[in-house]
Amino acid sequence: MAHPSARHPREPGYGHWRWQRISAIITLILMVYFTYLMASLGPLSYPEALSFVATPHQGIALGLLVIVGMFHAALGVQVIIEDYVPLTSGRLALVIMARGVFAIASLLGLIAVSHIMGWV
Repeated sequence: MAHPSARHPREPGYGHWRWQRISAIITLILMVYFTYLMASLGPLSYPEALSFVATPHQGIALGLLVIVGMFHAALGVQVIIEDYVPLTSGRLALVIMARGVFAIASLLGLIAVSHIMGWV
């Protein structure tokens, strides 16, 4: 049996739990930020919304929200699969597929934000 570190007690799933909490906090902060911004701006036309997202600090924050939000969602779906899929042989394949779907969605979101910002 591996000797656990004295500083960080390791149990199965500790790293997953920690990353899920960290990504939840970052996602919450970014969602509160964008909710506040949208509420303070009022209604925007399509060109105004594009120019809003095209500003560097808004675009980078939105890109970070896409990455962290998708990462958090992938961790949550993994927990759902591990808890509710009765076949142990199919769990790993489903987790890999879910991670792939979230990675593709994250990449497409980043490409969209980069395109709006004029980086692509």
